[in-house]
Amino acid sequence: MKTAKTLSWIIALAGLWEIVAPFIFGMTATTAFLWDAIIVGLALLVFGVWAALANDENTVKYLNWINAVLGLWLIIAPFVLTYSSAATAMWNDIVIGLVALVLGAWAALAVGSHGQQPMGHGGQA
Repeated sequence: MKTAKTLSWIIALAGLWEIVAPFIFGMTATTAFLWDAIIVGLALLVFGVWAALANDENTVKYLNWINAVLGLWLIIAPFVLTYSSAATAMWNDIVIGLVALVLGAWAALAVGSHGQQPMGHGGQA
């Protein structure tokens, strides 16, 4: 579960970046990007920290699947919310979305996979 927790911390940092990105890029006038970044970034931050601190494997798994879905949303959000013409906002969301999608799925799949051996490799003769 150590891998999942490490990945969850990285997702939390990606969420923090998503929150501050509109202000760093000076794109607060693009309201769809601004509010989507704040809401989804806050969700990634909260769920990432929660998953990183949780001790229950199911909680870690479910929270990271939620993070993966949020990542998918970030990838399509510029087109759904029609701010794809703002290239900086669009690429920021696509990159952060890919990070959340890949790391969230990886973390969810990594939970409970330690100690499992493929069939036929149980050490028996």
